[in-house]
Amino acid sequence: MALSADAIAGCVVAFGVILLAIATPAPWIARPVPAAETPPAAPASSIVTGGGVTLHSVDLNFPRSDNIFPGGAAADTINNDCLICHSAGMVLDQGTLSRTDWKGMVDQMHNDFKAPFAVQDSTAILDYIGNLKKVMSQGAGRQPDAKRGAVIVAQGTAAGAPPCAQCHAFNGVSDASGAFPRVAGQSAFYLAGQLRDFGSGVRASAIMSPIAKALSPDDVANVTAYFAGVSAPFLPLKAPDPALVQRGAELAKAGGPDRTHCDNCHGPGGSGEPPVIPYLSGQYAHYIAFTLQMWQEGFRKNSPDAMGAIAKTLDDQDILAVAAYYQQVVNSPLGTAAK
Repeated sequence: MALSADAIAGCVVAFGVILLAIATPAPWIARPVPAAETPPAAPASSIVTGGGVTLHSVDLNFPRSDNIFPGGAAADTINNDCLICHSAGMVLDQGTLSRTDWKGMVDQMHNDFKAPFAVQDSTAILDYIGNLKKVMSQGAGRQPDAKRGAVIVAQGTAAGAPPCAQCHAFNGVSDASGAFPRVAGQSAFYLAGQLRDFGSGVRASAIMSPIAKALSPDDVANVTAYFAGVSAPFLPLKAPDPALVQRGAELAKAGGPDRTHCDNCHGPGGSGEPPVIPYLSGQYAHYIAFTLQMWQEGFRKNSPDAMGAIAKTLDDQDILAVAAYYQQVVNSPLGTAAK
């Protein structure tokens, strides 16, 4: 799980600059400050130089947000380009800005801070953010029905989708073989995105693709709401090779030459960064390794610029090590705290 130096710089700076944009008014945005308000002390800055790039950033703490970007025009661009570094809440919680204001911010992210998105995506990002309130109001009418989702998980649908429990178990823990991933407690947003990718062919699976195509949008919302709300135990598994786990921990926490570390995106101990980035803590090693190999070989295509690129920097032993580490980390103090 690694990125090039340029990609690391882009991701880190992208995160830093949006924090700066929130904490300090940009020159193109007028932000009135109440007269009685005392500005908070400026946080300490940090400077990192590497690969010909110097990064200036500040360390700010924001509460975790489970807000998600709703579906709508160009939502995939937002999900693929922006949410890899920023939680949806960081934009959803901002005051309404004009298109000109957002354009200045998006242009600066790309041009000055080398954020890792294609310049041709800028218009789609602006279109979506500009219509965000309208899209949110359109999607606010219906809430997912987790109880209906539980029925689909147990019985399938009249349209022909089989019961999810046949492979993933009713509580979402699947089985210890790792042939099917653990989905209990995984973000509904993430799970729904994967089902849409299976249905559209972006992510191919002889098992999941026909199932996803048989699910209606309401079915997807209901099933993912159910699994997201399940709190299920972790199955007892055979202890992995300690040396392999140690190597995996090093890659997860520190990366390697020209690599970012896995925890950078997937959170401490693989706890996840909801709603976009899934947890890995306690996920089956066989499934993690298989998925990394699918990205490595180009068979999985729904994160080519992030996970696809990262997987290609790992050798077979790295993959086995990372997979072994995350499977067992749920039983460690860090994993227990993360969960």
